[in-house]
Order: sequence, then C-alpha cells, then structure tokens
Amino acid sequence: MKNFGQKLFDFSFQEFITPSIIKIIFWIAIIFIGLGVLINIIGSFSQGAGYGILSLIISPLVGLLFVIMTRIYLELVMVLFRIMGLLEGIAKEKGVTLAAPAAAAPAVAAPAPAMPSDFTPPPPPGE
Repeated sequence: MKNFGQKLFDFSFQEFITPSIIKIIFWIAIIFIGLGVLINIIGSFSQGAGYGILSLIISPLVGLLFVIMTRIYLELVMVLFRIMGLLEGIAKEKGVTLAAPAAAAPAVAAPAPAMPSDFTPPPPPGE
C-alpha cells in the first residue's frame, strides 16, 4: 500500500486518492456551505430587517439542500470506485490480467475518395 504522497504523484493512476480523502472533501464542502449561508444572512440583514428575516428562514433550507446534493454527488463518486473494485475482483477470479492503458496511436486522416473521371458537378441553383 502506498502512502498519500506516493498515491498523489502516481502518474500511472494505479492507486487512487479520492476514496481516502472523500470525508475531508465532504467536511470542507459543509464548512463552505455554512459560511455561504452565514454570509447570505448577514448580507440580507444589511439590506433590511424584512430581507434578513426572510433570509434567516430560506438560507438554511438552501444550505441543507446543497449539503444533500454534495453528499449525493460524493456517494456517486464512491459508487464508481466500488464498481471498479468489484470488477477487479471478478477479473482476478476469471484470471484476466488488466493491462495498463496503451499510448494512443497518432491519428491519421484517411485519404479522400477519388472522383470518377466522368463526374460533372450539378449546376448552381436557379440556373
């Protein structure tokens, strides 16, 4: 098992860092969402008491919605990693070796088809 620094600079992407830092990412998102809610409430009170009270009710609900959406997104990311792990396990059971991705071959444009010698272009419209 590689440590975090080795995983971070693994340019072959054989080891992933996301599963090990996903909880930290979630906590950072919660902090930023909370700060956003707090700044919105303070800014609304600077516009007037009515706006502040309205923001005091709506902003936490919107913040909660953002926390839920962030959680769902991060769970989807983790599902992809779990699928990858399950597929690796199935491949090992079947005896399939997973090759490293090959370097992409340079793209070569196919030659244009030759025009028949008796080809005459159609006349322009309106003639």
